[in-house]
Amino acid sequence: MDFTKALDKRRKRTATTIAILVGFFVICLVADPKRYIASVYNGMLLFATSVAPALFPFFFFTRILTSVGTAQILGDALKKPIAKLYNCPSVGGYVFFMSAISGYPVGSRLLSDLYSAGIVDGRQVKAISAFTSTSGPLFIVGTVGTVMFKSASFGYLLMTIHFVSALLNGFIFRISKKKAKKYGELLRTPPDFDDLLGKSMSSALTSLFIVGGYIAIFSMIADVLTDIGVVSALSAPLSSIYSAIGWEPEAASGTVVGLIEITRGCQSIAESGAQIKTALPVVAGLLSFGGLSVSLQSLTFLGNCKVSPLYYLATKTTQAAISFALALLVSLFL
Repeated sequence: MDFTKALDKRRKRTATTIAILVGFFVICLVADPKRYIASVYNGMLLFATSVAPALFPFFFFTRILTSVGTAQILGDALKKPIAKLYNCPSVGGYVFFMSAISGYPVGSRLLSDLYSAGIVDGRQVKAISAFTSTSGPLFIVGTVGTVMFKSASFGYLLMTIHFVSALLNGFIFRISKKKAKKYGELLRTPPDFDDLLGKSMSSALTSLFIVGGYIAIFSMIADVLTDIGVVSALSAPLSSIYSAIGWEPEAASGTVVGLIEITRGCQSIAESGAQIKTALPVVAGLLSFGGLSVSLQSLTFLGNCKVSPLYYLATKTTQAAISFALALLVSLFL
């Protein structure tokens, strides 16, 4: 009884906190509609011109591939290495491959599809998600490397560090061999050809609008936090740390913004003129963490698989730490 009361109190406190935060952002929107409607518009414009064209075909085709059993076919080919490395079902290799070529949040969306189809269970989803939550080459090399930092080589270096860190991160959260014996079997489901194109299109559009909504809203949130001084307040101590270790302090604000929305954060760091010894480890860590916007996009799908927000944030934090460490080591030799 006491436990039930404590749980109810915690839920009420959580609901109150959420209500206060949402109310605050609504007040900001009403107080300065021109400014923050423009923020949402800029987020939607970024989504429509850069994100949607890249993600939509991947959402559509990966749903088709999952429905016709491709995950199980590719999983069989990767059965031994995935089982030995992570004690996971072989389908984890398929999720990593598709996430690696398409980016956030395709890995999470695929795991949600596989869980709904009965191919993996909740424990397996948690283990697989630790090494299959990645950005894609189009964003890392094309957008961050070539467009923002004017260097494709920088993008390829970031991409290599990013994928290696994801694979290493999987070791931290892998299923123990004892538990893998109980949960490690890959369930078989027959291909689903019933209205295949229609279901795939509907699923792709739904997933795409979820991503677009988060990008638009977090564009506004980032501007609100900048306007009220939160970003500068958080950047100040970080700027001092950067200066103390010989990094450009101007990159601090971009780091803070990147923790909220990754695209704007990387852009800000590039515009700060940070040298490679600063930009490489900071951007590598941000790419692996993904920012709060990407986290909520991914949790929209993983929440259906009983993956808690704390567990997901733990996996992204360790992945970011690995990326940062690897990039810092590499930067010493550049």
